[in-house]
Order: sequence, then C-alpha cells, then structure tokens
Amino acid sequence: MISRLGTIMVLGLAAAAGCAAASSDDASAEDEVRPAERVIIGRAKPYSPDRTLDAKSELLASSQKARREVAWKALAKILADTRVAEGEAKVDDKRVKLPAFRTWYQKDDFERMFARAYEGHGAAARKARKPLAAAKIDEAFDWNATDRGSWSEEQYFERVKQADTRTEAQGLGGNSRVSYSTGMVRHVMKNWASLSRCARGEVADVPDQEPAKASNFSTCLDDEFPKDAAVVKASWLRADFGLGVPVRPTTPEALKERLSGAKDDGGWGKGTGQDGVVDATPSADAIYTVKMSDGSSFRMPALHLVTKELREWLWISIWWSPEPDTDFGADRPEAIAKLGGPWKNYKMCVVTAYEENDPDPTGGFPTGPGSLGDALAAVHGGVGAPSWCSNQHIERGAKNAQTNCIGCHQHAGTDLRSETVLADPVRFPEAGRTKVRKNFPADYLFAASAPPESLAQTIQTQVAHYDSVDR
Repeated sequence: MISRLGTIMVLGLAAAAGCAAASSDDASAEDEVRPAERVIIGRAKPYSPDRTLDAKSELLASSQKARREVAWKALAKILADTRVAEGEAKVDDKRVKLPAFRTWYQKDDFERMFARAYEGHGAAARKARKPLAAAKIDEAFDWNATDRGSWSEEQYFERVKQADTRTEAQGLGGNSRVSYSTGMVRHVMKNWASLSRCARGEVADVPDQEPAKASNFSTCLDDEFPKDAAVVKASWLRADFGLGVPVRPTTPEALKERLSGAKDDGGWGKGTGQDGVVDATPSADAIYTVKMSDGSSFRMPALHLVTKELREWLWISIWWSPEPDTDFGADRPEAIAKLGGPWKNYKMCVVTAYEENDPDPTGGFPTGPGSLGDALAAVHGGVGAPSWCSNQHIERGAKNAQTNCIGCHQHAGTDLRSETVLADPVRFPEAGRTKVRKNFPADYLFAASAPPESLAQTIQTQVAHYDSVDR
C-alpha cells in the first residue's frame, strides 16, 4: 500500500512537476504575483472550457488530428491577450495586456485568499468543517484583486509606471512556475475540509480500491474538479548574461533514439554541448520574455497546459523552437499565428488518454523531411500502446523523454517520486505511462499535495491555527 497523502509534504519539486525531475530553471526573488501587482492585473480571466469534449473522448483517443485541433484551440484561449485592470498601466500609450494565463492565480494568491475566506468563515463553521460559502469565496477574490497589502499609493503607482515596455509589462505576472485558473482555485477552497484531512494523513491510499462514488475517483476531494479547472506549469530561463536556450531536435531520428533508450538513457540529456544540443539566443519578439522589477529578464521556453475538459484531463505541452514550422509545429493553425508576438514559434504535443488508439501512425498528416506525420510515427507504438507527450525543457532525467504526462500524474496525492516511477518498470511499465490505479487521490493534481505548491498543506496550516483559536 502506498503511504497516505500526509507523507507527501516531504516531496520535492520533482513531484510538483509530475514526471519531471528536479528543475534547474532560474527564478527571481519576486517570482510570485505580489499584492500590488495583483491589483494592477485584477481578477484572473476565467478559463472557458469546451464542455462537449467528454462526449468526444473516444474520438480524441483514436485521432491525432482531432486531439491536436482541440489542443491548439485550448492554447489559443490561454495565450490570447487580456487587458489588466489598472488602466494607468500602459505601453506606448496603450493599456497593458497579458496573455490570459498570465492573469491566473499563483500560490501566493491562494494563500492570501484562503486565509481571508477561512477567517471570515467563523468559528462555528470552521469547527463544524462546513464548506466555504460561494459568497465568502467571491469576497476573497474581490479583496485579493483590490488590496495592495503593505504598499503605499506612491509605491503602487511607481510599479505601474515601471511597466512601460512590453517585457517589463509582462513581468507584472511574475515568473512562478505554476498558475491556476479561477475554477481550479474555487474548487480547492471549496474542498478545504477534505484536503486538510488528507494533509493530516487521515485518508489511507489503496491504489486497487474502487472509488466510493462512480462520479468521483478522488479520495481527497468531495468532488472531482470542474470543467473550468486548468493549470499551467511553465519553464523559465534567464535571458541576460548572454545565456541562451538549449535546443534539442525533435526529428523522427532523434525521437526514436530517445524512446528506445539508445540516447541519454531515454531522457533529454544534460544540456548544451551534449549530443547535438545547441544554444539559441532568441529575441523577445521570438520567445515569450519578461523583465522583473529587479531588472532580471527571463525567457519561457516551454509550458504545460492541463485542463479538466476531459475526465482524465487534456494534457498539452508546448516548447520553443528555432524551426517552429517543422514536425510538431507543422499544423499550427491561424488562430495561433494571428495572436502575434512569439506564439508562432512554439511546437506542441498532446495526449488525452493513457493509450494511443489512432491506427494511423502518421495521424493522417503529411510525411517527408521535417513533417509532422513522420514525427508522430516515430513516437507511435501501435494501437493500444502507451501514448506520448514529453517536453525537453520540463521533463528532466533518465526515461523522461519517453513519458506521456497522464501516467505519472495518476499518482498525484501519493508519496511516489517521479524517480521511483521511472526506475521501476515492473510496477510502472512503459516509463510510467501505463494506468495502474483505480482511484486518483488528488484528481491528477500534484500541486494539491506536493511541494513547492502544497495547497493542501497551506489549508492545513490555517486549519491548525484556528483549531487552537476556536477552542
């Protein structure tokens, strides 16, 4: 039996990133959105889900074309610009805009909002472990978007004025690795009591146990996440000091070597100068770039987008490429291209199920040099074999180029480390891509339990405090 969620608090960044090993991405001293910056940004732009996808789950599992079309549409929604709340924040006399996902909530936001809502919940409701009322949650969202914290009015408007170039304006959103949609945060707050029980280790984890309810395969949530729940995990690299972006080819030949384990033990390698990995130095127009108020600059070479539009989630990953129109970028739609800026330079992979059920290895896409069809064929193991989607900037370590996102995330809410999953092909076949559980404690969300996010532990900290106060 895998030990219960209460032991999860000892896990490191590897678990928070799913099957990604500990990240060496750079960070800023101000990576989170601080209260004043949240006031400038305003409330997060909610994710608008496609509520028809569950009915299309079999089609998506059996058609690369269908799932890639859905994935590009989802990306277009989160990459689209949205105006920040503070009208005085301008670049070239135009109101500042951020990609929609850059307005989403981060761990600091969650800590502030939950603390506010839980305090206002009242002693009687806290002691009875009653759910937070929707009005209390709404009030916390509104307060978080209007309270500058300790910042004076002068400091606040100095920060507003500082964001007067595109890269500085993008820095308003920080460079935190994980961001949550409104629907995700609301559901975590709503499920505070069940998550706190799991954080205390009061819910045993039995992988072979059938779910208590057909409608809920989670053991640490009263209900599974809603359709508008979505999470972004980003990778950031310093853009100053002459540093570059390592680029690994995703040609059919390179992918076959990694999937077979012939290269880098099935991983993405250690970095620049290793087996064809070269550095690129793209401009801020070519790759999404932010400049923080402390002067540090960062590029975003990759991100994962995960949405609950499907019951077992829609798993999308993009990465920057100097040859963006080849292989996994060859089918990029006009909806992405018309967004402008750097988004035309990212490639994409997607999975919707543990198994690949498209009978056509090429997914019906053209073949030939640099083609998407040949790239898909290189990672196609046959109908019924595990699906594939791996990101060279986020998945680190041996066998991580062989993964599919969903396989590792099934263990969210347990004490399993990615290294354990990937190192044990008997218990976790095919680089962890095989479904081996009947229930999913945290509904595939590592951030609910594992550091550095540990949202359940954030909740439990407040619960423990008020349990002592409310006696």
